[in-house]
Amino acid sequence: MELQLPLIGQRISEVDAGFTATIRSGSPTEFELQIEGDLTLSTPAGNLFHAASGSYSDLALELEAIIGSTVTRADASEADGLSLEFDSGLTIHVPVHNKYESWGIVGLDGYRVICLPGGEFAIWSARNDS
Repeated sequence: MELQLPLIGQRISEVDAGFTATIRSGSPTEFELQIEGDLTLSTPAGNLFHAASGSYSDLALELEAIIGSTVTRADASEADGLSLEFDSGLTIHVPVHNKYESWGIVGLDGYRVICLPGGEFAIWSARNDS
């Protein structure tokens, strides 16, 4: 299964890089993406930076470079993982992990997707409070 995540057009407002990598968009926060799997960040110049699960603080400065950027691509695949592109030219890829949840996203409206071990998605739809 492949998904297009509702992050396209979202401006990144905050990044926390520690044991997990948390990326927030919108003001106030509309979406929060939490990364717990291996992460690769690539720059427009072709530089690649890797962080293993739990060691995102090693890439804190590089990850903070996406603050203020707008998401131009946000795809998830049960086979290939999460792929994000930003108008700054930076990209992030988080592959599927066979034993752990590699990433999850939650929206203010209740929308939620979790990448389960092995790549399958658990999906909760947005609430319709009208």
